[in-house]
Amino acid sequence: MIENNNEMLPFENYPDQGRMLIGRVRGSNCRHGYGLEFMQLTKQTTCAYCGTDLATTYESWLTMALDHVVPRDTCVRLQVCEEWYEDYSNRVLSCTACNTFGNRYQPEQFECPSTLEAFYHWRDSVFIARRKNILEKHKEERAYFDQKLWIMTAS
Repeated sequence: MIENNNEMLPFENYPDQGRMLIGRVRGSNCRHGYGLEFMQLTKQTTCAYCGTDLATTYESWLTMALDHVVPRDTCVRLQVCEEWYEDYSNRVLSCTACNTFGNRYQPEQFECPSTLEAFYHWRDSVFIARRKNILEKHKEERAYFDQKLWIMTAS
């Protein structure tokens, strides 16, 4: 689990350790198209946030999503170069639960990064913050699930 900056980021396995553009995401199907291409490029097969293996069972395969690390709407608002934020290097493989838990995240950034390296530095810090928030949401959801409120007791 990535709890601090000293632990490995998923980008370490990307071409050039995630510090170069590796291709724009194209197509409309994660499991058959761009997700498969992403897995081949990055060797990533698990959810970058919770570690669920998305390639071992059919059920987990169905939950596969490709997540923008720095959210697209944030990049558009700050006028970040589209080539940077739409590249595979700004994506991670994610399960649908983590993707959903992270959908409302708004990173702190007050100005548009002026270089690709500055964008990657920002992406790394956004990933660490998002992962922390997503793992907290997992704890909250687990606590709710463990209550088993849907189980009816006999009267």
